Amino acid sequence: MSEELQEALNLAGDAVTTDSDGAVRLVGSECGDCQKNVFPPSDVCPECMSENLSPIKLSAEGKLYSWSVVHAAPKGWNLPFIAAYVDLPEDVRVFAHIVDADPDTLEMEMSVKAQIATLGSDESGAPFESFAFTPVQKGDS
Repeated sequence: MSEELQEALNLAGDAVTTDSDGAVRLVGSECGDCQKNVFPPSDVCPECMSENLSPIKLSAEGKLYSWSVVHAAPKGWNLPFIAAYVDLPEDVRVFAHIVDADPDTLEMEMSVKAQIATLGSDESGAPFESFAFTPVQKGDS
């Protein structure tokens, strides 16, 4: 694992991990009482208010639900960027950036996969990295 990837995973805390093959996976919570899955991880279930939650590794791929191209953001963000909602098979909708994509080629329900991406830079100019999604190219799955 590269030093940059490890640093990005450290910044993301308990919400991101990698598989042994290097695939980026989000980590959510699963309620032991109502079986609701949530992201980011939570100590309380938003569905039934139970505190009986445990970590669950979410799928690396999902479907693009909706997106918007953002042209104005706080200092440090790479502009423009694509903000999107991605539906994961575990019935979780994630808000994230879409990277390495032309907005004109995006389609609802297209397959996207999680990765670590540089989203901007902090006050010192160091890159800010976090999870994002990118379209799955034919043959990538």
